[in-house]
Amino acid sequence: MTCGYCVALWRKHQENNPGCENPRHFHAFGGPYPNPSVTGAAVAAITRNIAVRAGSCVVPLHHPARIAEEWAVIDNLTNGRAGLAIASGWQPEDFVLRPENTPPNNKAAMYTAADQIRRLWRGEGVDFPKSDGTPFTVKTQPRPVSRELPLWVTTAGNPDTWREAGEMGANVLTHLLGQSIDEVAGKIRIYREARAKAGHDPAAGTVTLMLHTFVGRDRDQVRRVAEGPMKAYLAAAVGLVKQYAWAFPAFKKPAGVENPMDIDLRTLSAEENEAILDFAFQRYFDDSGLFGTVEDALARVEQLKRIGVGEIACLIDYGIAPEKVMEGLYPLAEVVRHANSGGGVEEDDWSIAAQLIRHKVTHLQCTPSMARMIAMNDEARHALSGLSALMLGGEALPGPQVEDLRKATPARILNMYGPTETTIWSSVEEVGQPEATTNIGTPLANQQMYVLDASMAPVPVGTPGELWIGGDGVTRGYWQRPDLTEDRFRPDPFVTPDRACPWGARLYRTGDLVRRRADGKIDFLGRADHQVKIRGYRIELGEIEAVLEQQPGVGQAVVLAREDVPGDLRLVAYLTGTAHEAALRAELATLLPDHMVPAHFVTLPALPLTPNRKVDRKALPAPAAGQPGAATSFSAPASDVEADLAAIWQKVLGVPKVGAKDNFFALGGHSLLAVQAHREIREKMGAAKLSITDIFRFPVLEALARHLDDKPQANALASAAEAQAEGVRPPGIQTQADARAEAMARRRAMRASRSGVDA
Repeated sequence: MTCGYCVALWRKHQENNPGCENPRHFHAFGGPYPNPSVTGAAVAAITRNIAVRAGSCVVPLHHPARIAEEWAVIDNLTNGRAGLAIASGWQPEDFVLRPENTPPNNKAAMYTAADQIRRLWRGEGVDFPKSDGTPFTVKTQPRPVSRELPLWVTTAGNPDTWREAGEMGANVLTHLLGQSIDEVAGKIRIYREARAKAGHDPAAGTVTLMLHTFVGRDRDQVRRVAEGPMKAYLAAAVGLVKQYAWAFPAFKKPAGVENPMDIDLRTLSAEENEAILDFAFQRYFDDSGLFGTVEDALARVEQLKRIGVGEIACLIDYGIAPEKVMEGLYPLAEVVRHANSGGGVEEDDWSIAAQLIRHKVTHLQCTPSMARMIAMNDEARHALSGLSALMLGGEALPGPQVEDLRKATPARILNMYGPTETTIWSSVEEVGQPEATTNIGTPLANQQMYVLDASMAPVPVGTPGELWIGGDGVTRGYWQRPDLTEDRFRPDPFVTPDRACPWGARLYRTGDLVRRRADGKIDFLGRADHQVKIRGYRIELGEIEAVLEQQPGVGQAVVLAREDVPGDLRLVAYLTGTAHEAALRAELATLLPDHMVPAHFVTLPALPLTPNRKVDRKALPAPAAGQPGAATSFSAPASDVEADLAAIWQKVLGVPKVGAKDNFFALGGHSLLAVQAHREIREKMGAAKLSITDIFRFPVLEALARHLDDKPQANALASAAEAQAEGVRPPGIQTQADARAEAMARRRAMRASRSGVDA
């Protein structure tokens, strides 16, 4: 594997791992590899397993027919394992080989030649001019084994090149010289979108990232071995030195110089040069390469998988002694084994993310809340990258969430709309440019959607009205509920009997307030009644109000769904009377599902009224900061861990203070906020082994702090049990779930300790 310029470590689709060569002419930097086809032929002669790829062939320096011929020879020698990455070139002196393609003509020449090479590879005839200007049709020999040439476009980071590679249906080869991993993630999105717009499968193209590599058993030892050769390598690359000089904080930029390439390196002192190289090496070692231990390398690989990199090419021959390079291949092989072991999904891991990865799921249907929960967790977020279609429904779909999901997955996003009473889905909108709230599209086949006023008359385009649904999807009504059926289902006055279904044409009254647009699509505006949807659950606020008003000490009750923080919709109960929150919360936990227990209870002397003496719901105040859990006396955090946790809970829950005895869910927490808290705790407190289920198992702050502090867990579990006894149940978690949660936590800890990679 050392015979090439680089070797591929990880590939999304495992076949033959390639060795690849980069050409360079007339310079010590890259000079040993002036012609990748010659080097490739040498590799092909001594291997039966390694694929051989140019990385990259500077196409404007060669005649397209020669490139097609030479790489067809390699394809025959390797029995179909040849690949070609092409580049436009940048060093002006190299173009003495073909002066007509000297920059700025090089890029256009590359794309023209790429098309010619692909056609020659397929066996087509391509016309080239003879000396007298007349065309000669060329068909190259020998014929390659592969029907299509695997083609990569090499880019140093120009977004236009990423877009052009996508449009031509090529793969991409890039590096981290002058671009960060986050910047590469953004360019991958540009590439995927360009492939889709040009009619290519957006998920099919491979993004290959080349990284300087050296892996060993000890990080400090790896640093000592790699530092000298890497600095010498960087020093030989004048462009890289200029780039890092420009980024080096202590470097004084010359007056009037606005571009790093305009720096005259001869003006730098030896001390400045050494400082810049130190800076460059540290940046490379920590952020831009594959250096350190097996665990370090695996963390980098998983990070790159998450942004959509499909293959890592390891640059191994940049000056390290050959025997050291050979030693480094053994730990590198461990990285390969772990990185390609199926994403770290355990046999008994049945989380949604694990299911998506294990079964290579391409289509996922869920609520926007569920999608948000998956995307909030870095481990689970990666599982979305393999989707080709994401169907979201059951709630309004906010535009900012669409933008976030597009960073996580190249999938088509469909906004699905329809209640159970009309057989689930009634309309669909393929999401294009994000809107503040995504429209619900147009009706599916054999279904009709009407926007009507209170007298069931159609309203004009652009006028709000209530949505009624007709057509074959409408059900017959509610089982043994004739009163409710009569209220919600009506005869369809817009369909004649000869066009109706056997039991007659009917309309279903959705209770949704909508507006039809001029393009025929429908905007969702809200509810025409007091029904709401929270995290995918349809909730009748009146049902909660009725249960509350049956409780001792409650005079009057009104329940609202409030979104005082964008994306965080919560139930708030407003009460008059003498009832205490703790008693109400405990009683409601026995009478209502978890998702119907209000997050906040606000007691008022009287409910505000409109001039018509109806409850003025718009005048009800936002819950006072610190209102949840007010019945519990405040106990200040007693340790650094408790204080750190309290600060995170304050931020996530939006409350001014959190005490040691406070319960996450009593403070207004729910499953989505639990995911956010889990992420914050792991990032800010270094709690890598904290499981999301731990937030549910230890909802009291001091109990979770003891769990994080690696102390005996008896008291923590007792605190969790005490919280359950007080009626403060984490949403969706029952008492008997503790054993399952503990097992899941053990599995995650085992997975992390074994490979350093979470599922």
